[in-house]
Amino acid sequence: MTTRSSGFSLIELLVVVAIIGILSAVATLSYQGYVSGTKKKSTENAMQQIALLQTEYLSNTGDYFYNTEEAPGAAGPDDALDACTPSTTGDSGSLGSSEEIEEKMFDEGDIITKEIGYWICVASYKGSSFIIVAEEASEDTTDTDRCKMAMTGNSNWYRNEHC
Repeated sequence: MTTRSSGFSLIELLVVVAIIGILSAVATLSYQGYVSGTKKKSTENAMQQIALLQTEYLSNTGDYFYNTEEAPGAAGPDDALDACTPSTTGDSGSLGSSEEIEEKMFDEGDIITKEIGYWICVASYKGSSFIIVAEEASEDTTDTDRCKMAMTGNSNWYRNEHC
């Protein structure tokens, strides 16, 4: 007399668990890519808002807003990404470049947040214009592996190989 079990075998359960593990790994990677792309697009939108506010700032003050006194700015496309160094806080408790942009241009609105994942600064470009530089604020990567992008006053975009 042979008895037949109506349950699943151990092999069948292991196969199902393996398939679920593979699907969850693929879903996690897709989600991380989606989040990264969304942060980059939000930063690009913030940079375009800053560029629009530069026109208003120019008409009010007669010059563009720069928040990097120590940086020389950029003389051309070759040094566009190194025109300034974005930061969240400045030296000795002073405002960092991102907070200073929010204070001067967005009436202290919270536009450049930690959730956006990038810090932004504004420097001079070719002596008569401005350039907006954004750098990824990830602590998981080294400075050389971070996404860095820049936008000039003429809406020319520059990105490093990590973007």
